[in-house]
Amino acid sequence: MILRFGLSALIVGTLGILYATPHLLYGRENMATANLLFLLGLLGLVIGAIFHVLQSGFLTLFLRGFADIRQLFIRQSKALREENERLRSDESLSAWKTSMFRHLKIYTSGCGTGLILCSMILMGIS
Repeated sequence: MILRFGLSALIVGTLGILYATPHLLYGRENMATANLLFLLGLLGLVIGAIFHVLQSGFLTLFLRGFADIRQLFIRQSKALREENERLRSDESLSAWKTSMFRHLKIYTSGCGTGLILCSMILMGIS
């Protein structure tokens, strides 16, 4: 997990430096480039935090309450209810969702960290 996080941060940081190199060499808008990379890094970290909260199950009870309220107002057919129940009880689908959330959390957090580090390096250079 830490290896994937570090690797994604390193790759994205390197790509950020490569993106900013023409701006540094020709003296065009160094600050604007650093600000853009910092903003994209914050966006990546926020998305990673959202995946972390969803994976932890912190909002499960809250979201389940909205689903119960929705059932009061919107009627579903019996076949649709049975299909939803079958999907909820499917272990392989549940394992896939858990794995997907974990990978998305790691990669988005790593990319966000890499972009913020790249932005800090650019701020130090200029």
